[in-house]
Amino acid sequence: MAIILKDIQKIESLNNSKLIAGSAGLNNPVENIMITEAPDVEQWITPNEVLLSSLYGFDNLSEKAIGQFMRSLHNHNCSGLIIKTSRFVNEIPQTIIDDCNQYKIPLIEIPKNIKYNDIMLESMQLLFNEKNLLLNQYKKINQQFIQLAIQNSSFNAIVNLLSSLVSNPTFIFKIEDNIASNIIHNDQNTHKLKEIDFTQRRPVPKKEYTNYQYYEVTLTDKSFKLLMVKIPQSQDQLYLGVLQENQILQDVDFMAIENAVNFTQMEVLKQTALNQGLRTYANDIIDDLINGKIASEEEFQATLKHFNLVETSNYRVTVLQALKEEKVQPDYYRDNPREADRVVSQFKLYWPNTVYRIRQNRIILIISEDQQSPEKMQDNLKKILQTLEDTHPNLNFQIGLSETCHPKDFKVYASQALKTLQIASHLNKRNQIFNYNDLGFYRFLFQVDNPEKLRSFVPEDLLKIYKDKPELYTTLKTYLEHNQNAKASANALFIHPKTMSYRLNKIQERTSINFSDVDEVFRLNVGIRVLNVLNDETV
Repeated sequence: MAIILKDIQKIESLNNSKLIAGSAGLNNPVENIMITEAPDVEQWITPNEVLLSSLYGFDNLSEKAIGQFMRSLHNHNCSGLIIKTSRFVNEIPQTIIDDCNQYKIPLIEIPKNIKYNDIMLESMQLLFNEKNLLLNQYKKINQQFIQLAIQNSSFNAIVNLLSSLVSNPTFIFKIEDNIASNIIHNDQNTHKLKEIDFTQRRPVPKKEYTNYQYYEVTLTDKSFKLLMVKIPQSQDQLYLGVLQENQILQDVDFMAIENAVNFTQMEVLKQTALNQGLRTYANDIIDDLINGKIASEEEFQATLKHFNLVETSNYRVTVLQALKEEKVQPDYYRDNPREADRVVSQFKLYWPNTVYRIRQNRIILIISEDQQSPEKMQDNLKKILQTLEDTHPNLNFQIGLSETCHPKDFKVYASQALKTLQIASHLNKRNQIFNYNDLGFYRFLFQVDNPEKLRSFVPEDLLKIYKDKPELYTTLKTYLEHNQNAKASANALFIHPKTMSYRLNKIQERTSINFSDVDEVFRLNVGIRVLNVLNDETV
């Protein structure tokens, strides 16, 4: 327990003292005691100090000046006043008495024969003993948490130990959109954090012995207050909470909480490292599975068992990528690992046994098709994309979906899903879900691995414009995409219709393109799609 003014009042040297005013402040905390004989206390006073004074020179002060002195004590959280009378003043000014009552500053009167030195020594001994007691208590608490860590601690063990130390319900939880999600609580705890409005949390002033920023929020029914503190370096906005249900927290309780925060942080880092190691191991296995690099049948069967895959079941390989302004974000999932985890979580809502591999620019997922119709699968994928875009209004997401396959064919169908996404997204950027079977004629692109061979499908006139006149190429591409509607094409390019006509004339002057020839227009469309798929350096 912290030293309060009532404890100071009980020391031997104050046996003959009298409490004159401010009895409502007898529980004020005390951290120091000082002597003052001047009204300029704001220059040196610290919070929670008791002041000793004989009011030397105060008989020359006006009531206004005395009032300013008292307001300064109040503003600096003075814990109490001990005034010696019959030396410089015979009685305490009424202004001081009234203000002590108003500001809840206990006012103790002592006779002139009491020595300041006795009061100072006894008070400091009391404060020293308390500090020493707190230090010993901190050592005991710290040793308990160290012992817990040696015995392989867990979140559950931490909250149970903390609850026993502070005699209150404790939690480890995370907050998303100001709604709490309870991760763990002590064994006897039945409270639900979802009922708390975390938008109303307020910072708690830092104490001398606290290292973290604490917040306090009142429960909806205003019965208790929850003290909460964020766990440092926790990516999931993890918090430690103590519900002050049984008793108000004391100084020694904060020592226990500080230790709990430190050891929870250690547990978070340990679990993060462990999960990272497990993920790296899983990624290596998945890479071998979808790249056909598993050497033996025994190893293949062990891999299927590890990921709960069934050799004879039907699966779809799914590839997802993020786009901003119709451009694929090449490092999005590398730079935003939490967002990658959100994507996986969305898939697991519909396919709990989803197997996944997170790369820097896309996520590869293997989902089961058994007991789910293609229509239901499409519907679930649309729901996932809608949720992702609702939470990421500046991004778009696209999915490439392979045909149905068995685990032994993952290598072929993983490539198929990726190529479907790459080709289809160039054909129609407005769509979000692309099936291999939806590509129709353009599936021929899968058969051509050599860029030189693929380039042979591009008409020479089109390739020449593409290389030499990018502006005319963009005009031609837009014109064909808008069914040769010059006005619609001009609007899409934000140019005047006359400018559009001028550019079309230039195209026909430089080429032998006949827009009325259906076959030729088809070849142009094929060539444009091929150019979309090819990188500039391969053309």
